[in-house]
Amino acid sequence: MRTWVFVFKGGTLAYYYPDVNDFKIYYTRDFNYSVNPEVGVTDGDIQKAQGEAKFNFGSNFASDQSSFSLLFNYLTAHYLVMDMNAASQGTGGSMNWLTSSKSVGSVSESYSIPDRILASPIYAYYAKTYYGTKYLMLIMPYLSGQIFPVCGATRP
Repeated sequence: MRTWVFVFKGGTLAYYYPDVNDFKIYYTRDFNYSVNPEVGVTDGDIQKAQGEAKFNFGSNFASDQSSFSLLFNYLTAHYLVMDMNAASQGTGGSMNWLTSSKSVGSVSESYSIPDRILASPIYAYYAKTYYGTKYLMLIMPYLSGQIFPVCGATRP
């Protein structure tokens, strides 16, 4: 059964949230799927991540069903990866925030994270996974305040 969301953009558009099978089709190579949680990602894991994604999903960023599904699947994958990482740590695990450099012995790694992302706890959380970063990069133009729809007309 599909869950619908109504988005208002000068009218009423109805999009449906991708279901578990849609997610599996989109990410056929990214995750190992199994009915056994010891072996791979279960349908319940995906459903949980989809539920979490619905809380923070900005449906107004989508212009059609295809882009709606794309964005929602990236956000779902982000939550799925974060949930799987948390599950592997157990109850004693902790959240690791973004790191700009790491070193072990004579080997070091460093990368730059834009201040706009570092300054926002939400953006920083999305930047923890490839999928969250991809979602963030896709919606970032809409968050800058430079792109927005305006309904109206001009007078003659």
